Amino acid sequence: MRAVCMSRTGGPEVLEVRDVPEPEAAESLVVIRTAATAVNPVDLATRSGQIPTSLPAVLGWDLAGTVEHAPEGSAFRPGDRVLAMTAQLGTGVGSMAEYVAFDPRYVAHVPDGMTLTDAAALPLAGVTAVQLLRRTPERHGKRILLIGAQGGVGGHLAARLLDEASARTDLLVRPADRAAWQERRAGRPAEGVVLTDPSQAEAGAYDIVIDAGGAPGLIEAVRPGGAFLTITPFSAPDPDSRPDVAYTLIGVELDRDDLVSVAEAAARGTVPDQGITVLPFEEAAEAHRRLEQGGFRGKLVLVP
Repeated sequence: MRAVCMSRTGGPEVLEVRDVPEPEAAESLVVIRTAATAVNPVDLATRSGQIPTSLPAVLGWDLAGTVEHAPEGSAFRPGDRVLAMTAQLGTGVGSMAEYVAFDPRYVAHVPDGMTLTDAAALPLAGVTAVQLLRRTPERHGKRILLIGAQGGVGGHLAARLLDEASARTDLLVRPADRAAWQERRAGRPAEGVVLTDPSQAEAGAYDIVIDAGGAPGLIEAVRPGGAFLTITPFSAPDPDSRPDVAYTLIGVELDRDDLVSVAEAAARGTVPDQGITVLPFEEAAEAHRRLEQGGFRGKLVLVP
């Protein structure tokens, strides 16, 4: 089968489509025929060597496709439309292959009416957002700043935060995304404004700052005794610079219940449509270049 592989770290040019063995139909695993798999920032960090991984490697965390083989009692059958998530760095199993074998605990059915390319864009970003909010302090009556609402994780976070009428949530987005986010937040329960420049975030004004965009300097926007949470380990503040702030770096964990929650939220239409760009496996390097250049809007999805 064909897969997007790397045998050395470096720029996008190290990616290549190679023939690799198909996964065996083990009794304990669901084998999925890939329809689409998303490109995420973690893939860029793995490819560049910022995050070490065993080589050679197949990249990818997100996947949607159809079940080819399912173990008895797994709640899946051949032909089922599913989405799944693999922690490629920990499992050594990447999703950018024509067939992938998954633990059924990390596979969920794709809701009716949702395309497989749309489903493939959900797992890592959506599950990260769910788990980040779970670790966020009590938000009732608090003032919150969300950095990077226009991004993958940020979009999922914003969708949930804007439905919380008990808190005030300000969004920090790129200037080009301001109008779209003003429209999206219109009529939503949460009060707040849309900001486009970090300087607009007043120092010490927020009880909670959630950084999904890589703006470590905005730890200064947290009041003493408040909280700063980030998903960007390579663009994070020094916690010692603000010992009066509770600092949390979020790492995502595989969780089927969270995956189901993300899929159901998307099916209800509560997750903003980010726009999906579809490229073939053979253009994986181009997908990495577009995402790495910055300013890309939407989600890049690769298809076999």
